[in-house]
Amino acid sequence: MEHHFNTDLAKEYGVNCAILIDNISYWIHKNQCDNRHYYDGRYWTYISRQGMVRMFPYLSEKQIGYALQKLIDNDILMIGNYNKNTFDRTKWYAFTDN
Repeated sequence: MEHHFNTDLAKEYGVNCAILIDNISYWIHKNQCDNRHYYDGRYWTYISRQGMVRMFPYLSEKQIGYALQKLIDNDILMIGNYNKNTFDRTKWYAFTDN
């Protein structure tokens, strides 16, 4: 599997954040093309942290958590919960308008 990232974003937020931005962007764009997961005026994607660890085996769960929190704190990503099952805690991600 190949992973890509924007070098300008890597310089500003770090390589791990840039990798996550690229991957989340891919899935949100795919959902937009398929007209899926549109809630509250934006397209979303969802994945568990364990799923991210499997997708990015070179990153630890702690590194992924830190990168996600950094993107949220910098107002790049927002989180939601649109799970059908109320006790499913899988987080949904969308980009903010910034």
